[in-house]
Amino acid sequence: MLRELARAAGIDADYLTWRGEPTAASDESITSALIALAPDLGIDATSIADPQRALALLDERRWSERVPPVVVAWDGELVVPMRVPAELDLAWTLEVTLETGGQHRARGRLFELAADSHAHPDGVVHCIRRAAISLGATALGYHQLHWTIGDQEGEMTGDAMIIAAPTRAWGGPSSFDKRWGVFAPVYGLASASSGQAGDLGTLRQLFEAADMRGGSYVATLPILAAFLGEHGEPCAWSPYSPASRLYWNELYVDLPRFAASLDLVVPSAPIGPFPQLIDYRAQYAWRRPILDSLATAFFTDPARRDAVAAWASKHGVFDYAAFRAIGEMQRAGWRAWPAELQTGTKLARSFADAHGLAGDRQRVDTHVFAQWAMQSQLLALHGHRVALYLDLPVGVSMDAYEVWRWRRLFLTELAAGAPPDALFLGGQNWGLPPMSPIALRRGRYKYFIDCVRHHMRVAGMLRVDHVMGLFRLYCIPAGRPATDGVYLRYPADELLAILTLESRRATCAIAGEDLGTVPDHVRPAMTKHGFYRLHVGQWAFPSERGRASEPSPAGAIASLNTHDTATFAGWWNGADIADARDLNLIDDAQDRAQRGERERTKAALVELAPPGPLADVERAMFAANAELANGPAEIVLIALDDLALELVPHNVPGTSIERPNWQRRVPKWDAALSDDKASPAAAATIAAVAAVRPRTE
Repeated sequence: MLRELARAAGIDADYLTWRGEPTAASDESITSALIALAPDLGIDATSIADPQRALALLDERRWSERVPPVVVAWDGELVVPMRVPAELDLAWTLEVTLETGGQHRARGRLFELAADSHAHPDGVVHCIRRAAISLGATALGYHQLHWTIGDQEGEMTGDAMIIAAPTRAWGGPSSFDKRWGVFAPVYGLASASSGQAGDLGTLRQLFEAADMRGGSYVATLPILAAFLGEHGEPCAWSPYSPASRLYWNELYVDLPRFAASLDLVVPSAPIGPFPQLIDYRAQYAWRRPILDSLATAFFTDPARRDAVAAWASKHGVFDYAAFRAIGEMQRAGWRAWPAELQTGTKLARSFADAHGLAGDRQRVDTHVFAQWAMQSQLLALHGHRVALYLDLPVGVSMDAYEVWRWRRLFLTELAAGAPPDALFLGGQNWGLPPMSPIALRRGRYKYFIDCVRHHMRVAGMLRVDHVMGLFRLYCIPAGRPATDGVYLRYPADELLAILTLESRRATCAIAGEDLGTVPDHVRPAMTKHGFYRLHVGQWAFPSERGRASEPSPAGAIASLNTHDTATFAGWWNGADIADARDLNLIDDAQDRAQRGERERTKAALVELAPPGPLADVERAMFAANAELANGPAEIVLIALDDLALELVPHNVPGTSIERPNWQRRVPKWDAALSDDKASPAAAATIAAVAAVRPRTE
């Protein structure tokens, strides 16, 4: 009964492992997940001790919801399900008000509609009857539905949201000719003017270099807000555990460019040599006073202040800035703030005066200015012939702005992660609080829509991290090991509809990161809705001489590796195998077996490479990228790390303090696409890729 209750609550406690074998979460994990969801389910947490009673209550509540709060209309065809007692033949009316103000209406009687999905809540036979309205294929948007069931006596009525979306996202597979681009994290693009880490100025340089060689994309990691500890608050620089998915990381403002627009000169960057790894605290400590001074100068003009204020009010920036300012003054994450500040009470622009903190208005101004500067500079890049390929992470840090502001949207007693797989037999706990699918839906998806829009305003391609999370997300209750999680189901149809609609409106294509344990229904849904899938060439290399690599799927974005795998040179040297052994992920026998297999694969790659004076690793790197470029994938991404034969990966999944993740600069990035400064291997690789994938203007 406990597991039946879990299924009814949207929890999958029984699932298949990466080996295809059935496994199950413990009763303790199931109970903890149910308790976390109980407020959104409308049941008392104590009732879970009696699963049969809780299930009956849940069933009764579900069937008492006559029309769901959200309904999808694919290509303008709306079907509204009505949950009603099967014996009643009542009148019904549906009134649709479009975003544009237009209206559609339909009416009839229940017995005129076919019945399905019969059930017996509280001993009364119920069914679902479905009414259809055609809104027209062009009537895309978020519309309002007002429904009425019954006669004047005992009339039932309510409202719902309609997501009228195109079946396919904009710019999906087969929309354009084959293209190529480059990949590098922004933090890795350091220069003499940017200091230890890169910024939007160095990203612009990479755009211009890619443009000169005929590239179509510059792909990077998330550039979202982060806590960098300069004022004592948490210092967490992982791009996949952001301080917000709605605001940018002020570390990346192109300071010289903005200073020049104000006829100011920024102080020179600290002179190296820098430490081998990026010291984010030191980098932020240097840049923050410059941001403060630029904000002060910028806001001396009343017209500029008014323009920014209007923009900031529209996008909630004052509230976010207040949150960041309070964190700096408290020198801690929000969970350690005084109780009156933890509640997420609306503070907005006047928080300093309201709390007797006059003089700290500068902090708010700086964060508002930084968001304005980031947005302005990203929009300027958005007009480029080269498109920005951005990454939407699966969640936010527990200390994030959104968790403070919209606590009920997040299940803070659970943590998102990944189940055990071939690489991590102990599973992974990412420490990210999952969103409640019920609260998200009841909130009409406003937060999710805002996150997607935030990225699509400036990107030409959006990669949805862990795309399986649109369907279900592996969640680990607090205190349980990562091997004992449950899957939380999400309303995938509605989330996919939001993505395709926003994609069409922003003319931004969508890729889904479909790597890891992927349920069978995920990739067909991606194909149906025009999402690109990913192909990792490193996992498809030939296993013996005389064979080619396994070809990529046609509708794919292909690359030799990802930020979570070994670089090509690291793979060549077996650094990933050594890392796995050092982390006790494999034993000595597995180490030897993997190294033997690796040597055979390396020999096969070298055999594919043309003869020449280059070293074997350079010839193999060239051959592997050229093979991808000549293959069926629509987009091929070349990692600048591979062109530089970098050995160390950006991230080793499943580690935090064990490895210096997200702290490495990209060597020689500014020469990688140069005609005269690139290494012979890098120059040959880019020339070969560009030759078979020329950009059509």
